[in-house]
Amino acid sequence: MPHSNVSIIVPVLNEHPSTLDNLADLAHRGEVEEIIVVDASDQLETIDKLNTLQAQFDRLRVIFTTPPGRARQMNQGVAHAKGRILWFIHADTRVPDGAATCIGDCISTSQPWGRFDVRFSNSSKRMQLVAFAMNLRSALTGVCTGDQAIFISRDLFQKLGGFPEIAIMEDVALTKQLRHQARAIRIRQQVTTSARRWESHGYLKTIVQMWLMRLLFWLGISPNTLVRLYRSRKS
Repeated sequence: MPHSNVSIIVPVLNEHPSTLDNLADLAHRGEVEEIIVVDASDQLETIDKLNTLQAQFDRLRVIFTTPPGRARQMNQGVAHAKGRILWFIHADTRVPDGAATCIGDCISTSQPWGRFDVRFSNSSKRMQLVAFAMNLRSALTGVCTGDQAIFISRDLFQKLGGFPEIAIMEDVALTKQLRHQARAIRIRQQVTTSARRWESHGYLKTIVQMWLMRLLFWLGISPNTLVRLYRSRKS
């Protein structure tokens, strides 16, 4: 039976059509009543794929929007969602069977938000170490990132005003607020996130970049400045 209280929200921007097969898998499994995809793509192959999926699955709804901005897209998805539990998933993240039921069983008024442990699609020892460090960091600090499939009660999400609509680090900014409300639920079932960023930009370079961005954000550097730095280091 689908979990009617959980709404999945997925921001999309120019994803390769093969990546969007994750959405087809979610819709086919039928674990939730609705999957809301908020797309800001300008590539026709992405748009065509999403239109095909929307026609194929009743529970999958696509909202086309401009301009792009992950925080804005997710907030817009929430505005169209019906569930009392909001579950934010990246398009390239695969979730384990039964994950929605696990969320529904774990979430409560005293613990109204949480996240999953993560692993990478590349199962090398190097990437296993990165995943271990990410999971440990979140457990110790209470700060999570979007690829950890964050979930939150609608009431708390609305109380905090949703994702801050900043250029980058919206997930870190929101979970920093959330940890002052309640301790995060840690679901040890692992979601599988793509290792493509690590594979294309290099293992050490990506680690340095991620930690540098978090340090600068903690020091109060503007997200607009951070996103320019991020894009320049990618090129």
